[in-house]
Amino acid sequence: MSEASAFWMTASCGSASTVRPPPAAPLTILVLADRPEVAARLSSQMDPSWVEVRAAGVRRPPLGIEADAVLVHVPADDPKAMDEALVLAARLRDGPSAFIILGERLPREARLALYTAGALACLPADEDPEELAALVMSLVAAKHTTGIAIARLREHTRRLDEQMRLAQRLQMDFLPRRVPEVSGGRFAARLQPAAWVAGDFYDIFRLDERHVGFYIADAVGHGVPAALLTVFVKKSLQTKRIEGKSYELIPPEDALGLLNADILSAELQETPFITMIYGIYNEQTRRCRYARAGHPKPLVLGPQGAVETLDGGGPLLGVFAGATFEPRDRVFAPGDRLLLYTDGAERVQSDRRADPAALLEVIRASALLPVEALLDAVLDAVHGATGGRRLADDVTLVALELDPPAAPQ
Repeated sequence: MSEASAFWMTASCGSASTVRPPPAAPLTILVLADRPEVAARLSSQMDPSWVEVRAAGVRRPPLGIEADAVLVHVPADDPKAMDEALVLAARLRDGPSAFIILGERLPREARLALYTAGALACLPADEDPEELAALVMSLVAAKHTTGIAIARLREHTRRLDEQMRLAQRLQMDFLPRRVPEVSGGRFAARLQPAAWVAGDFYDIFRLDERHVGFYIADAVGHGVPAALLTVFVKKSLQTKRIEGKSYELIPPEDALGLLNADILSAELQETPFITMIYGIYNEQTRRCRYARAGHPKPLVLGPQGAVETLDGGGPLLGVFAGATFEPRDRVFAPGDRLLLYTDGAERVQSDRRADPAALLEVIRASALLPVEALLDAVLDAVHGATGGRRLADDVTLVALELDPPAAPQ
């Protein structure tokens, strides 16, 4: 904002030139009019020590416009001038100049179109010069104040983005960098946050030379509050009881019960409802023991493409004190694949609502793909349902693929 406009913000609405001396830099007004008399009239009737009036044609405006205010003359009988004004308004709406229309009996529809395009005001072309100058000063000051607010908001948003990027990197560091190798099979996983950080999380870790532990979990909601629970769960999940030089693996049903008690005892302000499946896989026997806490049921895909839903139940974590969780055991056959997912994976329809049946169709269509390709096919279906928009929920997939039976000699 020029020194003149800053002065007018503190001066009275009347004639200020008799109260204070003129500023060093007058207010600059660019008048765009194809009728020279419009700019000439404004220039002749305004005090040049306060206002400098420059002129150019509407159809050939300067490429670089530097002015406190741009006044565009739009005669009511010239539709081309109206079109040019709309283009200019859209071009200058985010710039520092106040964009003002000088019109002669412009109809209501035209005024609404100009306001929508970015004009701040539509003033009569024969407005009293002193009153016109005061109105322009007021609009310039408002534009300047708005510009400062927008600049501060953009800076705040930039800093917030930086912080969220850092939070995302930190959360990704909690995920396993490398999944354990498994004799006769392999684990694979995917996590796609809906925002910078996720309320979904997973882990795959070796418990001893025979057993691998794995879990997938989903804090209700997503974003920062849900993401903070990932740290809590990772640190609170108990997988072993160690006494001296010996240890005992804690069964999944007991591990979920202990975690549930820890969540409730923490007395967090926001009730952290969490769904989860925790399993222990014995790579020598191919036996998997698991327990489920309100999470979507795991699936087993057979080597011929058959899809089976595993049972076992239990309430969400963080809801009921003393909750119990049903243990289940499953011995996998060569070529089987175990698939765990969060409910964000169920949003594979164009309306992005959760649809478990639609997800099963996607999985059946991809059931014979290698495990990495299978997970990518599910993610592609979820992304395809967004229509280019961001995900409606976090999506996490964890899978265990066993080698197919050896071919007969």
